[in-house]
Amino acid sequence: MSTTLQTDYRSENIGRSIDAPALFASFPEVLREELRSKATRRTFESGQFLHHRGDTAGGFWIIDKGQVKLGHQDKQGVMHVLFILGSGDSFGELACLGQFSRVLDAEALGKVEMLWISEKILSDIITSSTEISREMLKILAKQLQEALDNLLVFRNMPAPKRLAQRLLAFVADREPPVTLGIKQQELAELIGVSRMTIASALSELENLGFVSRHYGRLVIENPVALRQWMKS
Repeated sequence: MSTTLQTDYRSENIGRSIDAPALFASFPEVLREELRSKATRRTFESGQFLHHRGDTAGGFWIIDKGQVKLGHQDKQGVMHVLFILGSGDSFGELACLGQFSRVLDAEALGKVEMLWISEKILSDIITSSTEISREMLKILAKQLQEALDNLLVFRNMPAPKRLAQRLLAFVADREPPVTLGIKQQELAELIGVSRMTIASALSELENLGFVSRHYGRLVIENPVALRQWMKS
């Protein structure tokens, strides 16, 4: 059975994971609008999978409402979360453009409304304009460079700051305090450390007054101070 990041407190993890794909947002506005106008709307219930690892990428998704978690589901059915995406985010564009198989499982986190863009729709629009084609090449090159730069910076950060960066991504523009229904093990998987390391990092942030831990939830008490500390 897969894990869930939502709680009875109805606290939602608004915001995207810091390394989540953002290719659609970089498309020229005219391309984004045309793709949205031709999209197929679909609704998924909590725990329902949008696709599985290894599936053929026949298109990509845009989240209109709700959240989706991306990760690996193991043989016991446990979802190991890598990214959490929210409204306005997209995923699957690279697999669609490259005609690759899916590399991650995608599961609805609560009820979600999605927009589906087929590979044919995307391909037809791109090939219809040399200007859009050139712009797409620039976007892909920039995305690759930024991904490599971010990976190097993130890997060299100490665990508390890596955790802080993830937490701030979930805060988005919400008013503090911000409550997240997320487990320590899931946080550990998000930043690629052990549960012991994440417990130590949480303890440090709590001692600094940035967060407080409660049963089944984590409260970010002072995002502004946490962001300033991140920059120090």
